[in-house]
Amino acid sequence: MWDTHHVAVRRADTKRFLHPAVGPLELDCEVLLSPEHDQRLVVYTARPGSESHERLELLRVVGLQDLTRG
Repeated sequence: MWDTHHVAVRRADTKRFLHPAVGPLELDCEVLLSPEHDQRLVVYTARPGSESHERLELLRVVGLQDLTRG
């Protein structure tokens, strides 16, 4: 397969992450390609109303806090 170059780009997928502050996240992943400039933009989104969406909303708040001990 690799030798014949029959390889496709996966432009959409689901990825799973384990974030230390909010726990597991299941995010839709979309890759936007710009072949002229050999660049890729990877966009991660959570389905509205999903548990992952709620955790991302929580992460917006948690991410603003300084959790270090001083």
